[in-house]
Amino acid sequence: MRILVTFAVEAEFAPWRKRHEFRPFEIQEGTEAYLAKISGIEVVVGLTGMGPESAASKTCEFTWGEVLDVCITTGFAGALRREHRVADILAAREIIADEKRADQLGGKIKSTQRLLKIAEICGAKLVDRFYSSPSLIGKARDKAALEGLADAVEMESFEVLSEALAWMSEGIAVRAISDTVDEDLPLDFDQMVNDEGELSMARLAGQIVRKPSAIPGLIRLGKRSGEAARRLADFLDRYVAALAGKSVAVSSNEVRAT
Repeated sequence: MRILVTFAVEAEFAPWRKRHEFRPFEIQEGTEAYLAKISGIEVVVGLTGMGPESAASKTCEFTWGEVLDVCITTGFAGALRREHRVADILAAREIIADEKRADQLGGKIKSTQRLLKIAEICGAKLVDRFYSSPSLIGKARDKAALEGLADAVEMESFEVLSEALAWMSEGIAVRAISDTVDEDLPLDFDQMVNDEGELSMARLAGQIVRKPSAIPGLIRLGKRSGEAARRLADFLDRYVAALAGKSVAVSSNEVRAT
């Protein structure tokens, strides 16, 4: 079996990358990915960049001409419901997007039922849907307005699975909660993303200079995102092992009650 795991940015991937001997390789001319063998399975990791346009383009490059069996699109998400807390691991039964993108790409995307069952065994909370937003939703009032639409909001899963499932038979969207429904992000991160979908450190520094009061919030977000990334790495280790047919054990503190 050979699987593709996509993250938007390096910060989401970093804890998992440190645990395994991922080696960079050129999956297509000019497109770098990472490869490791975990639990006997070849795992290809691709960083799509932030946002739907970058996700669609990069996933096309990651899948073109490759023999891949399963796609796991993952990373961070913002909670849209109060029962979802920071570092919870959610697996969505379906992914929706705004009306324009849904019309272009065929409506809803569903995660594979078999993969959902394995995700639940490995400690994920199964939820009805993710909303793949065209832009980052950072204000509590905006997240609260989407509560009836989905359980969590992110930006890439719809495009990743739309492309991946054209080439492979199974796919799933799994996300770690990095911010709750009732909190604002400390800065407008949409303004810091460059044309490649990557977070620009220069733009981040510029925003901090203009709004130094955001520093405590950024430190807090960094700590919570780090915990979310570590829990996501724990889940992915169990999940790949389960895909390989190995038994997995989930401790009580790795699954939080709703």
